[in-house]
Amino acid sequence: MLAIFALALGAAAVPGAGHCPGSSTQEVDACLASRFDEADAELNRYYQATIKRLREERETASEQMLVRAERSWVAYRTSECGAVYENWIGGSIRGSMALNCQIRLTRMRTYTIWLHWLTYIDSTPPVLPRPNIESVLSPA
Repeated sequence: MLAIFALALGAAAVPGAGHCPGSSTQEVDACLASRFDEADAELNRYYQATIKRLREERETASEQMLVRAERSWVAYRTSECGAVYENWIGGSIRGSMALNCQIRLTRMRTYTIWLHWLTYIDSTPPVLPRPNIESVLSPA
């Protein structure tokens, strides 16, 4: 009984886990992995649009620095979410916690790229639409 309560409490603490159907940890984790893949694909789309813009504007130094920043950011995401996984290592919720970490950080990175690289100071419309990050900003 205590194990069921702990699982229910853990599932409630995982942002977005209630939106992933499944009656097992593996089913929920598979759903979250799919959501991460979607978030990562969106990030890559925004990143590639940024690279294209910088190349069109012949901003070689900015492009090189962005590439370095992106590599550093990927390493950060891996370390941060690995630490989250390690923090929850004793429970079956660890995978969901790490996946939610990856999803949230990826969505925030997509927004950051959009804000810094794909918008303009004047009334020129952004290169791509504003990514939806409301689920990242809302509490669990």
